Amino acid sequence: MSGQIYRVGALLACWLVLINAPLSWADLPAGKHFESTDTWIESREVKIPVTLVVPADSKASPFPLVILLHGHGGTRHEAGGYTRVAQGIANHGIASIRMDFPGCGDSLEGFENNNLTNMIADIQSSKAHALKSLNIDQSRLGLLGFSMGGRLALTLGTTNPDYRAIGLWAPDAEAGEANIREFLGGSDRYEQMRAIARTQGFAPFTTFWGQDQKLGYQWFTDMEASKPASSILHYQGALFVLYGDLDTIVRPEISRGVIHKAVNAKPAIEHQVTGADHGLGLFNDDTVRSDEVIQSTIQFFAKHL
Repeated sequence: MSGQIYRVGALLACWLVLINAPLSWADLPAGKHFESTDTWIESREVKIPVTLVVPADSKASPFPLVILLHGHGGTRHEAGGYTRVAQGIANHGIASIRMDFPGCGDSLEGFENNNLTNMIADIQSSKAHALKSLNIDQSRLGLLGFSMGGRLALTLGTTNPDYRAIGLWAPDAEAGEANIREFLGGSDRYEQMRAIARTQGFAPFTTFWGQDQKLGYQWFTDMEASKPASSILHYQGALFVLYGDLDTIVRPEISRGVIHKAVNAKPAIEHQVTGADHGLGLFNDDTVRSDEVIQSTIQFFAKHL
């Protein structure tokens, strides 16, 4: 649910994003040793946009891999935040892949196709593409999820032993649709919108940040059936949960609840960003807080992958 205006991310990383073409290493600033490629892959019989970032030092391969999952209505760049994380971990020898979910960013689909089922399928397709295209150490895989992406990261990472490290930014981790009811304006409004979506296939919704979306009926039913933290008790990898103390979209107690349940994670790291709301400083030019978010995340994956 990181629904601010995401196009600004392209401006923050305009030197990096070249469609279907890798960067020339000669063009990289000093200390930036990675190659970034935007391309399209097939998932669910449609084309989805992905970005691969690979360390330039081929001698370091096979590489660890982190899969980055954006929030509700976000993009794979998350206002430049995910771009910077991908660059930063690449400088530590870690490859990454990130994708735009249906109706988001460069996606060719309408938002009515945005639901957990389709997003999970796209994550799995992106993972398969990275494993096929790159020399990846499959024993060193990680996930990073922001908000709704955190729900997805928990769902996949805690039920699949492949993942050694999971990073979460303000994860939408409550079981079912409880937090979504608040996001949509309360239980009565939720039920109205669900009924509309069931009748006509989608319900129109305008986010707090002015985004017009079409919420498909399966978006509602998938959320209701979702229990993202149900297996966190058994997760034994490294866990990093970051949140802002002023977050009103995914309240701090939701993020802290993940840490409290992750009794077998090694380690379980809680990081509160003081003075940050749900946007974590990424969408209002708050460089102090956004730098804290990005650098602490890079350090987590560099240490635990």
